[in-house]
Amino acid sequence: MKKHSSMALVVFAVCMVSYSGPMVKGALNEGASPISVALLRMLAAALLMLPYEARQCVRRRIPMKLTPAQWGLTALAAAFLAAHYITWITSLTGTSTFASVALVCTQPLFVAFFSYVLFHERTPRRALPGALLALVGAVTIALSGLAGQGAQAAGSDALRSNLLALAGAVLMAAHWLAGRQIRQTLAAEVYTPVLYLITAALLALCLPLSGGFRMPLSALPYMAGLVIGSTLLGHAVFAYALSGVSANVISFALLGEPVGAMIFSMIFFGEVPTWPVALGGLLTLVGLALYLAFAGEEKQPA
Repeated sequence: MKKHSSMALVVFAVCMVSYSGPMVKGALNEGASPISVALLRMLAAALLMLPYEARQCVRRRIPMKLTPAQWGLTALAAAFLAAHYITWITSLTGTSTFASVALVCTQPLFVAFFSYVLFHERTPRRALPGALLALVGAVTIALSGLAGQGAQAAGSDALRSNLLALAGAVLMAAHWLAGRQIRQTLAAEVYTPVLYLITAALLALCLPLSGGFRMPLSALPYMAGLVIGSTLLGHAVFAYALSGVSANVISFALLGEPVGAMIFSMIFFGEVPTWPVALGGLLTLVGLALYLAFAGEEKQPA
């Protein structure tokens, strides 16, 4: 694939991924529960990709049997993913879409932290100022709730929602690290649908804790946009574009997701972030850009 064609796909995919947050918020506004939204998204994505991945396994003769250790690691990754969706989607009920998405996008920083603690992988020194700036931005967004700066709630509710979004970033980082371990021995064609199905099952087990499955008919158009747009036309297109651009390019492109989420939220819901949230978001995005610019350098063992 030519480079300019791949870049066009990347831009298109960023636009698709960007309205993930607004679509989730739209479903929540219609009365859907956070766990119901996450469950339906995971189950629909798994069922949609399962036939294709199964054909790929048959065509490429990929073993589809998992060992007990592979089942255990996949279940651990699924548990982190389920917890990520619960915390992040719940955060959207009490803070602006822009603030929530900007906070959850700090996951690369937590990946770096856990990688150092668990695997002794050091982050290049030139990436540290960017990491620090992103953390300052994240703290600015989180603490904006103390002054009642949340778009959907004031005071402690906004602070709680911002902290939930940060928790979502931590859990997603844990999910990626668990996934990195299992992907060393298990093909993506097997891992991904199994991961999504286990995640859906874990979310289903959590339904009684949230009052059961709540998905009004009026919320289904938002769910369709979430599954078809964000999952199939977003993340799947990123995977296809990797044939023409580097993963680092896509990492930088994803920094546009909070901005796109803010624009879509302004159009759909009239959300306008207050100046502390906007300032914190800007600091976070600039910091992440600086971090990613140098984080790809070869890591030295501690």
